[in-house]
Amino acid sequence: MLMIVSQNMKAVTFTEKIAMIAYINQAADSGTVDSELKKQFNEECEYWTQVLQRVVAAVKFLAERGLAFRGDSHRFGDTHNGNYLGCMELISQFDPFLKAHIEKYGNAGRGTLSYLSLNVCEEFIQLMGQKVLEEVISRVKLAKYFAISVDSTPDITHVDQLTFILRYVSPEGCIEERFVKFLPIESHTGEALFNSIIGVLEEMGIDINNCRGQCYDNANNMSGAYKGVQARIKQINSLAQWVPCAAHTLNLVGVNSVNCCEETEQFFSFVQALFNFSSKTTSRWQMIRAGLQPNDNKRIETLKSLSDTRWSAHAVATKALCQNYAGIQQSLLNIADDEHQNLSTREEARALHKKMNKLEIALMSNMWNAILQRFQGVSIALQAVELDLCNAVDLVRSLREYVAGLRDEFDSFETAARIMSPIVSNEYKADTQRKKKRKRQADESSEPECELSGRKRFCTSVYICMIDRLVSELDRRYQSYKDVCENFGFLNGLHLISPQDLRSAALSLQRKYNSDLEEDFVEEVVQFREFVQDENVSSTSAVELLKFLRGRKLHTVFPNTDIALRLFLTMPVTNASGERSFSKLGLVKNRLRSSMQQDRVSHLTLMSIEHDILRDLDFKDIIRAFSLKKTRRKHF
Repeated sequence: MLMIVSQNMKAVTFTEKIAMIAYINQAADSGTVDSELKKQFNEECEYWTQVLQRVVAAVKFLAERGLAFRGDSHRFGDTHNGNYLGCMELISQFDPFLKAHIEKYGNAGRGTLSYLSLNVCEEFIQLMGQKVLEEVISRVKLAKYFAISVDSTPDITHVDQLTFILRYVSPEGCIEERFVKFLPIESHTGEALFNSIIGVLEEMGIDINNCRGQCYDNANNMSGAYKGVQARIKQINSLAQWVPCAAHTLNLVGVNSVNCCEETEQFFSFVQALFNFSSKTTSRWQMIRAGLQPNDNKRIETLKSLSDTRWSAHAVATKALCQNYAGIQQSLLNIADDEHQNLSTREEARALHKKMNKLEIALMSNMWNAILQRFQGVSIALQAVELDLCNAVDLVRSLREYVAGLRDEFDSFETAARIMSPIVSNEYKADTQRKKKRKRQADESSEPECELSGRKRFCTSVYICMIDRLVSELDRRYQSYKDVCENFGFLNGLHLISPQDLRSAALSLQRKYNSDLEEDFVEEVVQFREFVQDENVSSTSAVELLKFLRGRKLHTVFPNTDIALRLFLTMPVTNASGERSFSKLGLVKNRLRSSMQQDRVSHLTLMSIEHDILRDLDFKDIIRAFSLKKTRRKHF
C-alpha cells in the first residue's frame, strides 16, 4: 500500500499528501474498518468453536453409551430437559465459559443463536456418525481384503433391520470386525438380501471383488446353493468363500440332538415347566429361592428359562437345576404341604416333586449339565473376533471327541445321580411298571422274549442314542469348514510341517488365489518358515505370525506370505458381531424412542458400537467448518 501511495505522491497536491500521510499513520495505529470486521469475525468463530467443542463432548458421551438425548422439556434448569441439556448443565457447573454462555443464550427463545439447541445436536449426531462411518470405510479400503457378515432382526416397531458387518485385518495385523449400518428390509428372499448387500457396498465405494469371505446363518435364503445370498455373491466373485456361522451351527447341533428321543424332549419340557411354576408369582419364587445354596463364588444359581434361539439358555438352566437339585425338591415339597396355597398350586408342586424323585430326571440333569457346559464354553470361544477358522475347527473337534468319550461314562453319571438327593429313587421307571404281555402269533417262536432291564433300556435307547446323535450332528455340520482349513491350515503350524509338504500346500493355495498370490509365494513361505525358526518365535499361530511380520516391518520382504495370512484371517468364523449389534439396537431404539428416524438409528448405533473410533477421532475440522458456516449468520 505504501508503494502505491509513493508512486502517486507526485500526482497529488501538497495538502492531499499531508492528508494521505495522516490516513496511513492512523490506519497503522488504529486499524481499518475491514481489519476490525475481520478481527471481530475471528473472535466470533473462536467463541462458537469453544461452545461447539462442549457440544461434541456431550454427544460423544451420550452416543457411545447408547443413552437418550431428548427429554420432555427443552429448557435449561428443568429437571425433565433430557440427558443432552442435562450434560451441558453439569459441565457448566465446572466451566465458567459454558455457564456464562447458558446464562446469556440458554433460554433466549427462537431467533437467538445459542448452538445448544437440539437441532444443532441432531446436526452433530449426523456429522459425527458420518465421520465414524468414513473412518471405517477408509480402514476397509486400506486393508483391501474384507469379509461380509449380515443378519436381520425386527426392531421395536416391527421393522426388519439388516445389520451389516465388515471383517478385515488392520495394518498392525489385528483382526477387526466393524459395524457399518442398519438397513430396513421388506423381503427375506436371497435376491432381495443380495441386492441390499451390493447396494451398501456400492454406496460406500467398496469393491465386491476384494471380498474374500462371507458369513451368515444356515437359513436357506442365505446358504442356498443356487439362489442363496452366498451363491449369488459367488457368481460375481468366486473367491468370496462362504463360511456358515459356527456358533449358529453349534446351536443347531444341540437343537437337533434334543429331538433324538422322547425322554430327552420330556426332560427339557420338565425344566421349562419347573421355571414356569416358580416364576408365576413372587411368593413362589421366594420360596424356591430360599432352598437354593450359593456356589463357590457365593452366588445363587436361580432357575432359568429355555430359549428356542439361544442354546446357551439350556446350559444355564440345567446348571441351576443340577447344582440345587435337593434344595429345589425340598422347596417343592414345602409348597405342596403349605395349606395356605390353593389346591391347584399344591398339586402342581407335588407333580413336579414326584418327577424330580425319578432316577431318570436326576440322571438326565447330570448328563446334560456336563455336555452343555462344554458346549457353552466352546460357543463363547467361537464368538471371539480374533479366532481364526482352523482354531475354531480344532475347538469343535475337541468337543466332538469329548462327547464321543462320554459313551463309556454312563456308570459315573448314574452314580452321581443317585447321590444328588436322598429321596431320588434307586430304580428306573421301567423296573417298577407292570410288564406288558403281548399275545403270540401262531407262527412265532415259543422261546421267551428278551426283556431289557430299566437300566439297560435307558442306557441303550436314551443315553447312547443321545451321544451318537450329538457326534453325528457335529461330524455332519462341520464338514463344510474342512475345505477352508485344508487350504490355509499349514499357516497355523509352519514349524510342524516339512519343507516338502509346505511347498505342496503353498502351491495349492497359490493356484486357488492366483490373482492375489504370485508364483514365488511357494519359496517365499519356505524361507519365512526358516526365518521364524531362527528367531525363536514363541507362537506360530497365524494371528501371532502376522503381528510378528508387521511388527518387524517385514511385509515388504515377505509380501505374499503377508497376503496369505491376511486372506486366512479375513475369513469369518461367526456372525456374533451382528448379534451383538442387535443388543445395541434394542438399547438405542427402545419403547420410549420408537419414532426415531432410520439415519439417526444407524448413526447412534454406529457411534455406540464403534466407540473406540469415536473416541480417537478428532472432530476439529467439523467444529471449525460448522462454526464458520454458522458465524456468517450471526448479526454483528
